[in-house]
Amino acid sequence: MNSEKWDRALHGTIQREGRLSGGVGDNASDEAKIAEYDRLGGLILKGKNKVQMGCFYDFAQKKPKTKPEVVLVFRDIDGDEVLVGEDEEIPLEVKAAEIAKAKKGKKKVKKTIEEDEE
Repeated sequence: MNSEKWDRALHGTIQREGRLSGGVGDNASDEAKIAEYDRLGGLILKGKNKVQMGCFYDFAQKKPKTKPEVVLVFRDIDGDEVLVGEDEEIPLEVKAAEIAKAKKGKKKVKKTIEEDEE
């Protein structure tokens, strides 16, 4: 989602005297690339859903995870974060919040269309 962070994950950052430092390189595995992007705090999506930071990089061990655990981040009706494992069912509160958000968006579109017709 963030091309600048993706570029830094691959090629590193410019240090003193214009040298590049860090980065996994273009020839690194896809797993290494996404782990480095995760380490930099890059936004990762699975479909339209946000993936929790730290699923691919272990910040405590300061190294990429050998077996990533994908956890999706949702919001419930109250706006609180709800973390759901990749293979878990989405809670009813999250589904209700998504439906309410979709209806709210449709009302705004309808209102805008009606205002344009006047």
